[in-house]
Amino acid sequence: MIYAAAILVFLAVVVFYLVTANKRKRRRLLTKIRMAYGKLPDREYTDVELKKIRTYFDKVHDPNGYFVDDITWNDLDMDSIYIAMNHTFSSVGEEVLYDILREPVFSAEILHERERLIRFFMEHKEVREQILMDYASIGRTQKVSLVQFLEQFKELQLKDAISYYAHVFAIVIAIVVMIIEPTLGILALIGVVIFNIVTYFRDKAGIEPYYVSLSAMAYLAEGALKIAAHKEPELSAYTEALKKEVSHVKPLLREMKWIGRGMQVGGSGDLTQIFMDYVRMLTHIDFVHFNRMARAVLNNEEHIMELMRLMGTLEAMIAVGSYRQTIPFYCKGEMLDEKSTAMHLKNGYHPLIKAPVANSLYEDGPVLITGSNASGKSTFLRMTALAALMAQTVNTVHASEYRAGFFRIYSSMALRDDIQSSESYYIVEIKSIKRIMDAVDGEYPVLMFVDEVLRGTNTVERIAASSQILKIFAERGAMVFAATHDIELTHLLEDIFRNYHFEEEIVDREVRFNYILRKGRAVSRNAIKLLSVMGYDDAVIERAEATAQKFVSEGVWTLE
Repeated sequence: MIYAAAILVFLAVVVFYLVTANKRKRRRLLTKIRMAYGKLPDREYTDVELKKIRTYFDKVHDPNGYFVDDITWNDLDMDSIYIAMNHTFSSVGEEVLYDILREPVFSAEILHERERLIRFFMEHKEVREQILMDYASIGRTQKVSLVQFLEQFKELQLKDAISYYAHVFAIVIAIVVMIIEPTLGILALIGVVIFNIVTYFRDKAGIEPYYVSLSAMAYLAEGALKIAAHKEPELSAYTEALKKEVSHVKPLLREMKWIGRGMQVGGSGDLTQIFMDYVRMLTHIDFVHFNRMARAVLNNEEHIMELMRLMGTLEAMIAVGSYRQTIPFYCKGEMLDEKSTAMHLKNGYHPLIKAPVANSLYEDGPVLITGSNASGKSTFLRMTALAALMAQTVNTVHASEYRAGFFRIYSSMALRDDIQSSESYYIVEIKSIKRIMDAVDGEYPVLMFVDEVLRGTNTVERIAASSQILKIFAERGAMVFAATHDIELTHLLEDIFRNYHFEEEIVDREVRFNYILRKGRAVSRNAIKLLSVMGYDDAVIERAEATAQKFVSEGVWTLE
């Protein structure tokens, strides 16, 4: 009697633990979601993770269409922008968010719809939190992305299910023998158990990469159904579409309880799952259901990709709303006529700078920017390019006002020698600019940013070539922002380009930059004054000033 009571108490404790464990887990998760919203993410990324995240973009983008190419993405340090914006809790959310940033759109309707979703989630806290709980239940894969899973599965050779059922039959036979002949049966059962466990891990090792990803896909489908259950009218178009796409992969939902959540997806580790792990090892039943799920996926790739797009879009828009609360201020882009080359930017700033200086610009033609090193030219170029990119992707511009047309955005800024191909900086540079020239004659205007045009060659050829290159870009309708040290270009191109500059002051033998964009070409020659600050002889400085003045007034270089 005492033993029976003890067993009942033990079972009651186990049941209570199982019932309350999930509630405790959800409370902790909800607290985490609330604490994270509107704060900069503290997650660290490896190069492998970033490469995995971009696989969705690599899969869906049109290689013959327009997208932000790798040169421009790296010039603008978009990995850092993406990391600051990635407030997602699932792989599908972070992968689609990355794709959105890589593929600017040319439709005001798409931007308006994204804005509608962003505002809805920002204004409806309870709905947002519940949906983020659903995304957190999907989780993130660690090594294999959802898209990589789809591609890899095409090469998987599935075994016949009857070979897996044989393991169950062997256990049943051993139990029957044990009833007839206990000693022999026990030995047979022990042998079958050992054999089943050994072969289980052997066979599972061969499909482990697919196993983990398939488990993640199953939880994606389950998460989609959870989100589809929301009744908010503002989300009805998405919830109905999710129901439709999930209907094509029903085996994922029916069978996933048998294969369990892969460890790399973030399994709960509760007692139920531990018990099921032993059942799987002994019976291989998860391999049977694995086959069914795999076939469901392989036959419905198109529907799964659409499911990912829908799911990812919703969470990406939640992430954008959270990101907006981490920056000083922002505005929604006002998109002008699709053929316009106008750029109206008020109080634009760069979000990666701790104490940025805001600048404004109102132009509808090419711009040439001069100024000394570290005066702010490169930062201004990146800030302006980022404003255009953010306006055409997530409608969140780091400025108080932004009005512009739709652009295809390119840059040629942070280039380096290509040691592996033995290409000099100059060769790399002219190839980079040529790729932009090849893109100019397209449906939408090119918005291009070039830092120090043709810096990799001598002064005479640089000025001669860069002036003609910039002239051709302007004549072919590109909106050009070019930074240069060559004052000669401001004179050669003054009828085509608007001149702007940054300047600095030398106060108490220190260089001070105000980082404010001003109209007109740079006129100061503080580079020579800096020689004095660094302790150079006064005679050197005086002669350098005289030499520079003679060239400016007469166009002649002399050492006298």
